[in-house]
Amino acid sequence: MSGSFGPWLIAAAIVCLAATLQGVTGFGFALISVPLLLIVYDPHMVVGINIIISFVSLFLLTLRVHKAIQRPLVKNLFLGSILGIPMGAYVFLHFNLQELKLSIGLVTALCSLLLLSGVTIKKATGRYWEGFTGSISGFLTGSVGMPGPPIILFLSNQQLPKDHFRATTAAYFTLVYPASLLLLALLGAIDGRITLTALSLIPFAILGGQLGCRLFPLIPQAQFQRGVPLLVLGTALYAVATTLW
Repeated sequence: MSGSFGPWLIAAAIVCLAATLQGVTGFGFALISVPLLLIVYDPHMVVGINIIISFVSLFLLTLRVHKAIQRPLVKNLFLGSILGIPMGAYVFLHFNLQELKLSIGLVTALCSLLLLSGVTIKKATGRYWEGFTGSISGFLTGSVGMPGPPIILFLSNQQLPKDHFRATTAAYFTLVYPASLLLLALLGAIDGRITLTALSLIPFAILGGQLGCRLFPLIPQAQFQRGVPLLVLGTALYAVATTLW
């Protein structure tokens, strides 16, 4: 763990908050945790911690909601991600993550605004679009530990019912995170300090996940569909702000 007990307590609170959101939506852990954890840890450590904790918490959520998973969709997204993860890992090891985070934040914010305005891409359906979306997500997983934005925006465009939305995103992320983690570990990017810090924070992720699952039935479908792009927009703008200032 880093320096003193104080930063770890801040990280624990961030993890619990992000896991609560993930329990409600099936995504959002990285969108919340990555920008906020950068207050406490360096970018490379944040990416490693996020991948480990996200996998554990999403695996538990997937077990809970597995009956609502859209399996063919998950398969096509994951196959696409396999192409993107190695490219993302290369960027993670060789490029400036802050500049990449800024670019991702700006693009994600723009896509969120399009969704909020009611714009949809009618022809963006089928396995080719699913594979393309998965490849972008895989790239973001390997580079900044944030696979969510393209997946969330794509599935929002499909207007899935919230039960299927949550289950499908959770299942996909449960597959893509360990693939990215394995590659980064083989490349020597995940060390003992990152692993131990992540393991110490997992209980807070489990606690937040349980709270989120209890809140999920209380949220109407209309508010869920409106809230998803708002959430992505908010975290994208935060990522941009923390990168610039």
